[in-house]
Amino acid sequence: MVPYCSAMSQRASRPTGKISDRTMNLVHRIRVATGEAVGAMLADLDLNGTQALILETLGETGATSAAELARRALVTRQALTSPLNELQSRGLVARPPGNVNARTRPVALTEDGLALVAALRERMRLIEDSATAGFAAGEIETLRTLLARYATAWEQLAADGPRLRTIAAEVPVAVGEPRRSARRRGA
Repeated sequence: MVPYCSAMSQRASRPTGKISDRTMNLVHRIRVATGEAVGAMLADLDLNGTQALILETLGETGATSAAELARRALVTRQALTSPLNELQSRGLVARPPGNVNARTRPVALTEDGLALVAALRERMRLIEDSATAGFAAGEIETLRTLLARYATAWEQLAADGPRLRTIAAEVPVAVGEPRRSARRRGA
């Protein structure tokens, strides 16, 4: 578990309170730019980033349930439905007929899907190599290690509502009492 550090005590380590100084803003910039670059890289294949991630994930895992595929592709089960249906209609993935439980029936790559995954892996390797070309090998490993720690810290925060409320309570609200929903008041 990532140790709790007071949000107030960390303020002194930041140059300013500007959004551009936040690490999470840098990560957001990377996410947006990555999405745009990957989208451009996949345009000729008529795939989006989510579809490519689904295909690559299936390439790594083999046939798996849609629920497990959603977990591994970092999307909700609901967000998986449309891209998965599109991939199936294009003959890139296959699922058993609908008489099997939709949550547990396996999703698998077809032969066309397998061939496409090989190309996707190479394209993703090339684009990541381009993005990291200015880094030494040790810097890339350090970056991955630090980003993995940062991701873990955010995952732990997201899963810990009481801790988030404790952190939020360190910053007083100057506009009066915040409104609480009827559900939170017990009404």
